[in-house]
Amino acid sequence: MSSADLARAGSGAEPVLNFGHWPAVRRAALALYFVGFIVWSYNYGIPVQRELVIAWVCGALACACLGRHPREMLVLIIDWGPMVIVLGAYDLTRGVADKLGIGVHIHPMIDFDKAVFFGQTPTEWLQHHLYNPNVLSGWNVAFTLIYTSYFITPFALAGWLWARDRAAYLRFAKRLVSLAIAGVITYILFPAAPPWMAANEGLLHDVTRTTGEGWKIIGVGTSILFSEGQASVNLVAAVPSLHAAFTMLVALTLWNRVPWRWARPLLLLYPAAMGVTLMATGEHYFFDVLLGWIYAGGVMVAWSAWERARAARSSRVEPADAAQAAEIA
Repeated sequence: MSSADLARAGSGAEPVLNFGHWPAVRRAALALYFVGFIVWSYNYGIPVQRELVIAWVCGALACACLGRHPREMLVLIIDWGPMVIVLGAYDLTRGVADKLGIGVHIHPMIDFDKAVFFGQTPTEWLQHHLYNPNVLSGWNVAFTLIYTSYFITPFALAGWLWARDRAAYLRFAKRLVSLAIAGVITYILFPAAPPWMAANEGLLHDVTRTTGEGWKIIGVGTSILFSEGQASVNLVAAVPSLHAAFTMLVALTLWNRVPWRWARPLLLLYPAAMGVTLMATGEHYFFDVLLGWIYAGGVMVAWSAWERARAARSSRVEPADAAQAAEIA
């Protein structure tokens, strides 16, 4: 998201004061804001907690609203509020399954993966070939960065859409929130243990949770925030993988925005890379990843069908209203 995109946000709104240099003020504010973000990240680490990410994105959008009508700030709050509330509720689901007395599922995902991959789970195979607990490598860095992108990319995309095309942002936000709600419902009804937890029970061989290993090479304070985040999440919220679902949603959202048809399939490399990362780091089974992709596709199809049906109803109503007005006249 460039400062120019942000500066254009809400360009149709009238300024509060008759001051001809508001665009320059907004650009200067955004420049200072990004400098502040870099300084903050240097001292405290790249934000990987979604509350921090959303706060930073909305702060940039607030800078883009400087000098515009106050309703622009109100629109920003109204547009982002539901996303913040639903994702906050998603975070609060940790431990809910245990309180409901629902048993944690362990075997269905293992059985599925072994049936698909000739008797061995992808997690076991990938960790055996790519992970050495005694020697960190570029794979660890790549997997950590890809995994961490889940906490940033969807909300950065949401901010970019809001700045350029509010209607597109609202469509994306509906899908993102719906996907999170579907995930929460599934987590409550079907709590499932991730591969690293199954390995702790002796059901998988030589599988450990390695998502944070890359920070040992990269450094910076992000590792602390990352570890705190992993310690506070619902450990049995593994089916479906929202990491896989959100990254697939990002790819599908951008699909029609890429002008070159030949380049669109390249967008799928992102959810594919996330899927491999999730399995290689012991976070998810292929079953979880596949279901996450299916959830994302299902949400896209459902919302698109609803929007087309609504547009069709509106197109039928408008001519009827016009005809009625003509008769009255």
